Amino acid sequence: MRPFTPKDAPVSPAERQSLARLDPGHWVDRPDVWRAGVVFASPHSGRIYPRPFREASCLSTAQLRRNEDMFVDRLFSGAVAAGAPLLRARFPRCYVDVNRAPDELPQGWSDVPIRETPRAQAGIGVVPTHIGERAPIYRQEPSRADAAARLKRLYYPYHNALSMLIAEAQTHFGQALLIDCHSMPGFAPMGSRRPDIVLGDRFGRSCNAETIFVLRDAFQAEGFSVALNYPYAGGYVTEHYGKPEDGIEVIQVEINRDLYLNPVTLAPKRGYEGVAAKVGRIVRCIVDGRRPHALAAQ
Repeated sequence: MRPFTPKDAPVSPAERQSLARLDPGHWVDRPDVWRAGVVFASPHSGRIYPRPFREASCLSTAQLRRNEDMFVDRLFSGAVAAGAPLLRARFPRCYVDVNRAPDELPQGWSDVPIRETPRAQAGIGVVPTHIGERAPIYRQEPSRADAAARLKRLYYPYHNALSMLIAEAQTHFGQALLIDCHSMPGFAPMGSRRPDIVLGDRFGRSCNAETIFVLRDAFQAEGFSVALNYPYAGGYVTEHYGKPEDGIEVIQVEINRDLYLNPVTLAPKRGYEGVAAKVGRIVRCIVDGRRPHALAAQ
């Protein structure tokens, strides 16, 4: 569903410049041979911040980047060599968040009914106006026309690509497993350290039970601590695409940034290569376990 057709001013020149800088909005890295019905996606690791967007923001680039799933696309890049495609967004999540429904917008932004979620009203909907529900992104919020242009040029093409990959996996392999790859802050707001990995399946609704247990075991075998569905059970992508009864399973993977990221410099810290190697082995394990001969043997 398209959330609204704006009737106010046309898209601003600054917005057109930003969108041109972000064209294309995503990449699909395909393997030479697609070996199993698995798709990997990194929706929040986009790191291109166009100058007009930065100039419109009251936050520094470093502050904006703290909302980014830094290096997640690189950590999961071994999917391609393992035999599965990887979809990567190039735009930052604070510009457009593809893990939100297209109608998660603040009141007053839409000419049609919208999804009145707490996230949208807090400014962390599909076109965010805040980071972390507290920090405003803009000196002046984008117009409805500018927001609609972001959805048209970035949001819908990303989801079209994702839908096509899932459909292609089903056509070739009879089933599809989407691994939606994210990162999370290392520590909870009260200061306790979060697990290394959180796997979300909407409390059993987006995948079969054995699938999430296989992933849990794979991460634990590499020494990671793993939690299920808390504090992240999966967002819009997990909820929208996960239909295990139709052969489409989705699991959201959150990796603790404290494992690999320096929170001050926002650069990989010592140990990053080891984490990347472990994730690479897990990715290969997931793909190998979903190959047709492996599924037939179960």
